[in-house]
Amino acid sequence: MFDFSYDRYRYFTNDKDKVVAVSTYAGKPVRGTAKCDPKDTFNLEAGRKLAAARCNLKIALKRQSNAFKQYIEAEQRFSEAYKHMMEMHDYLDNASKAATNATDVLSTIEASLED
Repeated sequence: MFDFSYDRYRYFTNDKDKVVAVSTYAGKPVRGTAKCDPKDTFNLEAGRKLAAARCNLKIALKRQSNAFKQYIEAEQRFSEAYKHMMEMHDYLDNASKAATNATDVLSTIEASLED
């Protein structure tokens, strides 16, 4: 399980029923909130943990989405590079066959001239 530090968040509270944890992802603020049910007693530490966990989840989901987009882009680049490599393989194969054929033709002509 991945542990995260509660110290990396900034916290804001109204000291009544709400705690907000703030962090950043890609230079933009991300917030997680915890609001105490009116039937419960407000607990700042529990609110901080819950708000931080919610903020952490938002960041993790944003990171996952970004990673997926980058993976798809890398996969497309790889596919294009592989296609190009296969085209160059065929080009090399054809060039090698042409060189072999040209060598054979030259050898045949030279042999016929020696007779």
